[in-house]
Amino acid sequence: MLTDEKSAYLTITRPEFLTNGSDSDFRKFIYGLLISSLHMEKLRDQIGDLIGVNGIQYHILAVISENRTSDTISVGEVAKILQAGSTYITMETGKLAKLGLIKKETNHRDRRSILLSLSKKGQAVLDSVAGSRQEINNAIFDGFSKNDFETFQVLIKKMVSTTSQAISVAKKIKAERDISFDAA
Repeated sequence: MLTDEKSAYLTITRPEFLTNGSDSDFRKFIYGLLISSLHMEKLRDQIGDLIGVNGIQYHILAVISENRTSDTISVGEVAKILQAGSTYITMETGKLAKLGLIKKETNHRDRRSILLSLSKKGQAVLDSVAGSRQEINNAIFDGFSKNDFETFQVLIKKMVSTTSQAISVAKKIKAERDISFDAA
């Protein structure tokens, strides 16, 4: 780890991410990652817009549709897959149910749990954008080889985990700063 005055201006001090002592390439990488993330969210919103729902609602429909283990999936399972709060998913699935795109039913094994499934209308709207989804996904990964894709999958899975850890670190730093500001 670098400890000189120059390192105080670096956004990362891990030597494997520095080029000639500079974090410039790392910062460009982070900016690219953030821009790509924003683009992915915009694409999700645009696909949702094609079927009259917002991006997260489209994503929820896709997760319900892709559930291959049974005809239903619980709100909690959807929340886990999307790494979102169950309350938020409950609210959004309520809107989807009002639109007639999904069905909600009480889980008979666990009465606290709600099971979700696509309605015929929900399946029809997803089917209506299947070709668009393929075209968009083909464009996103244009030029990626099978090896690139396999490597990217491993790296993204790792990054989901490390960014979750980084959120915990950021919360800890904020809590410590709040305590020190309160004491001042």
